[in-house]
Amino acid sequence: MDRYHSPLFFSPPLVLALLLAFACFFETAAASETVREYVRFVHNGQERSEEGRVIFEAPEGFAFEARDGRLYVITLRNLIARRSVGTPFVPYTKEELIERLKEEFPPSEGFHYLDNHGPFIVVYTTSRAFASWVGSLLERLHQQYVLYWRRLGVELTEPKFPLVAIVLSNEERFRQYARQEGVALFPEQRAYYHKLTNRIVLHDMTGQQVFREGDQRRVTAADIQRFLAHPNAYRNVMAVVHEAVHQVGFNTGMHPRYAPNPVWLYEGLALLHEVPDFRHRTGWTPGPHINRPRLDRLRLYLNRPHPESPIKKMLQDDDLFRRSETALDNYALAWGVTYYLVRRRPSDFAAYLKILQEKTHLSEDSGEIRIRDFEAVFGSDWSAFDRDFFNFISRLR
Repeated sequence: MDRYHSPLFFSPPLVLALLLAFACFFETAAASETVREYVRFVHNGQERSEEGRVIFEAPEGFAFEARDGRLYVITLRNLIARRSVGTPFVPYTKEELIERLKEEFPPSEGFHYLDNHGPFIVVYTTSRAFASWVGSLLERLHQQYVLYWRRLGVELTEPKFPLVAIVLSNEERFRQYARQEGVALFPEQRAYYHKLTNRIVLHDMTGQQVFREGDQRRVTAADIQRFLAHPNAYRNVMAVVHEAVHQVGFNTGMHPRYAPNPVWLYEGLALLHEVPDFRHRTGWTPGPHINRPRLDRLRLYLNRPHPESPIKKMLQDDDLFRRSETALDNYALAWGVTYYLVRRRPSDFAAYLKILQEKTHLSEDSGEIRIRDFEAVFGSDWSAFDRDFFNFISRLR
């Protein structure tokens, strides 16, 4: 579908349906979210034990957030044991989470761990040099993303959980891991963010072992330049940054993770930041950059006749991003609208983001509500909005 990144539709449909159903029959008090509980349950055919907190509960079961930030929907049929631990809920520290990750990604199978890149833990089977580049890129993205949006007046927080990045040595291992998670990958997909596990997963995308497998030496500037000089570097940086923006956005409060979030917005923000900048040693700098492939596609799309406002239609219908015949046009439109709002109406955009940030998992979501939220800030004159947007896009160089 999209040769540069993957859409954020990896949660199994049944799980999402259960989440929505549970939200409709919410019973527990909000205070219960701070109580730490122990649960033992069957997950993907295997028994699993976790400590965490109940996010919401219904007669059929409950949604459970583990101490590593993973989300589970546990039905009564799959529940084996449940009890209160008697202490407040606290996320794992990095040290605690690494010990937990070693059970899932054992050193005996070639996995290593980096924890010196801000809030990130990098679990990897590549060379240390490649993993260090990924960690440096992620750390810089987190710092600059938060600074950039705070300067525009958007309130963001530090991540509650350590952020996990799984970096696998080759495409075969990457695709095998995705199948285990139930993720359907596109042919040219290089990375993904899984909203339920709260992790990003990627692989050494050069395909030519730019960094030697098992090399534990420290990464050098020459290593990075050699990687960024690779013919696929542009797309590789875009893939990593795009998925990392999703992860950072959902963990800093830009998008409430359990609230209804319009697809156009979180994809538009990722498209806004994904553009590489090889003048910097990591290959990326923050801020709104013109996304040339999206701009080219958007101009072709806007030159076609539209019986109604394409922006208004995009706001209302997430399925436009799921259907192959409309996805690419609407990804381009999502980038264009986000870029336009940042450049032309940044304070209004910050006010609009605040409306969405205040939504919870109990918030209703419909096309009508989305239009109401948008018009509350940008007005209801869609003809004027579309005209100014079209003129802005046509003048970009």
